[in-house]
Amino acid sequence: MAECKDIAEEASNLLDGDLSLRKQIGLYLHLFYCSCCRNYMQQLKQTISTISVLRPTEKDDTDKSALAKQLQELSKKQH
Repeated sequence: MAECKDIAEEASNLLDGDLSLRKQIGLYLHLFYCSCCRNYMQQLKQTISTISVLRPTEKDDTDKSALAKQLQELSKKQH
């Protein structure tokens, strides 16, 4: 029988359908009687849904060459 830790470890695989039928059945049986894990799965589904709708974009304004130069200077000072 699956336990709460199994749900936490396999939640994304369960949602993606990347588990064997036997494993899926065990996890779904656990979800049937464990309201905490059902809530966890619902929150995970909601988070995935929200992120896929918002599609956040990252802006990378880091000056990588300046950062590399600073790291080299720090490294020289330490040696």
